[in-house]
Amino acid sequence: MGAPSRPGWAARQIAPGSRRGERLNPRQRVQLALNHQEPDRIPIDLGATIVSSIVRQSYIELKQYLGIPVEEIHMLDYVQQLPYVDEALLQRFGVDFRLVQLPAATAPGPDIFEEGEYYAFIDRWGSKLHMPKEGGLYFDWVEFPLKSPTLDALDCYAWPWPDPAEDIALLRQQAESLYRRTDYALVGSAVIGGGIFEQPARTMGLENFLAALLVEPDFADRLMEKITDVYIESCNNYLEQVGEYIQVFTYWDDLCGQNGWLVRPDLYRRRVKPQQKRLVEAIKKKTDAKVFYHCCGACREMIPDLIELGFDILNPVQVSARGMDSRELKSEFGRDIVFWGGGVDTQSVLPFGTPAQVREEVKRRIDDLAPGGGFVFAAVHNIQAFVPPENIVAAFDTALMHGAY
Repeated sequence: MGAPSRPGWAARQIAPGSRRGERLNPRQRVQLALNHQEPDRIPIDLGATIVSSIVRQSYIELKQYLGIPVEEIHMLDYVQQLPYVDEALLQRFGVDFRLVQLPAATAPGPDIFEEGEYYAFIDRWGSKLHMPKEGGLYFDWVEFPLKSPTLDALDCYAWPWPDPAEDIALLRQQAESLYRRTDYALVGSAVIGGGIFEQPARTMGLENFLAALLVEPDFADRLMEKITDVYIESCNNYLEQVGEYIQVFTYWDDLCGQNGWLVRPDLYRRRVKPQQKRLVEAIKKKTDAKVFYHCCGACREMIPDLIELGFDILNPVQVSARGMDSRELKSEFGRDIVFWGGGVDTQSVLPFGTPAQVREEVKRRIDDLAPGGGFVFAAVHNIQAFVPPENIVAAFDTALMHGAY
């Protein structure tokens, strides 16, 4: 385990399988990088997942700054306020990926209504979400359908249905067209909620679920098992139609915070990890795509578990969290998992630094994470509101200029 230590970007040796000096198309570039080989340059992502995109406000401001017309905006994720990123911006930043995914919160779009000083909608799991009308930046969960941690409550619960077959058929047409008519790498997902650990918190409240893990273990286990069943059915339906065309399949499940685990590691390994294993095995039966795992925070101690489970990619590589030093992560795990993200810190440098500081941050992270392949450049999680557009441009332009092998 681990990647060889290298003194600097310019001093690297050419990795086996490298295509240095040869201009590659995006799909070739991505496939080499995801197989831990060095392509012509590092692949770049913006908007290929719901955890590596840009919120609506900053998206509009960025397009205005670049002089790109702001046309009709189609929303990918209402909760996080993420638009589908349009082709003009993807081409401007040299993005190597295209997304093949239905809206994340519900499909078709949610029925948003007004409730006092809030906009509101009911998600497909039956939970209510609010966003303030004045100054609201995203929706948050405020009411939950599971009121008590009992097996009877689970028996009476109205479980969500996977995406309709006709919608998946349209996605197949989109994926086939993109695959045959373009050379972009395609990214998809069919997880219709939060992760196996996250979704219970969105269905009964985080405090209630954490308590249930300890005092109502039969309920918590059955809840996670049933959620996994729903996800496997949804993923199977999607992958039977789209799996042959995509190169990456995404899954997200935050189990860590800024300073470490949200639950005891032994509790995760005994209760959550077996359900994740079921899901990964089901996904890999249906597609050759690399499987992408998103976990925010200080997840360094979790990485060996993810490798054991068969995840190929880790995102967002939150370099500002405890123990998430980018050079150390590459040295310890760089041969065994791809780092997707970590390209620029979105907690401090990107929103509050100068363009020059952003450029230096991007160069540092590329120098740490790019050697030997196994790195996709993206910001650490979604680019939030109030980030200066000149800083976003500095980040992605630097990735293009400094990311050549």
